[in-house]
Amino acid sequence: MSNPLATSLLFDVFAVNQAVSRLLAETMQAGPLTPGEYAVYSAIFELEAASPTQLAVRLGMRLTTFVDQLREIERRGHARRIAHPSDRRSYRVVLTADGLAAHRAANRDFERVYATFEAELGEGEAIVRAALRAVHDAASRARAVLAASPRLSGGRAG
Repeated sequence: MSNPLATSLLFDVFAVNQAVSRLLAETMQAGPLTPGEYAVYSAIFELEAASPTQLAVRLGMRLTTFVDQLREIERRGHARRIAHPSDRRSYRVVLTADGLAAHRAANRDFERVYATFEAELGEGEAIVRAALRAVHDAASRARAVLAASPRLSGGRAG
């Protein structure tokens, strides 16, 4: 028997995103960074000194969206630009001491929620990671297919 409430996989991914967003927002609300800011700071922290393009790719963001967020982080004094070693037109981004401190403080709340989430997930983390990678890769390939076909893209830039 079919489920009358069955939805598309894209809808399910959207709903999962909403559930995870609420979990993080509620548990990190008292911290110095929002979950989205924490993700950006984490990417900068993990990549140590990366170009805006590398960071945007790591975060799955449009470059313009990342640069807008970077301006705010720089305004706070939490990040700074350093020269790119091989491309004089570009730069790399690093966290300042204040940015590292904010990231460290937000990390305490994140680690608490992540440990709880991981415990609730159980032993299936590797399977879930593989499935998420497959969803991510399929979305990337679908974007490329749609971008290459103006008829399929509905005329919208992406």
